[in-house]
Amino acid sequence: MAAGAAGAAVMIVAAASPAFAANKTVNIGHGYMTFIDDGDVFKICDTQADGKGVYGAVFYNSYLTTSGYERVMTVSDGGDSGCDSKGYNIGNSGTYTFVICWGKYPTSAFMDATMGEPCSDSGEFNE
Repeated sequence: MAAGAAGAAVMIVAAASPAFAANKTVNIGHGYMTFIDDGDVFKICDTQADGKGVYGAVFYNSYLTTSGYERVMTVSDGGDSGCDSKGYNIGNSGTYTFVICWGKYPTSAFMDATMGEPCSDSGEFNE
């Protein structure tokens, strides 16, 4: 019986341990956007002095609704030195993607350069 209780305790500890998404970076040549899992921070950096900034957005698709991906956060950088960042709590009740574009905010969860501006997405992830 003691072995069964010890096994149950191990299962409870394992179930309480959080799952971690890995850090992700998307680079579009004009800049990059990184998701930093430790703290759920999105960092965006404009790397070109070309007069246009880089713009990022986080999109969320809930497992509980059928409305599809919705934009839940935006962040941008340009016109100053250094990078900008913003926190957004990533959970595990759906999937997320982030998109970075040059010169405009992303309008869709999955964008690439064929949509008119240099853009790229991270693919789906969650905690």
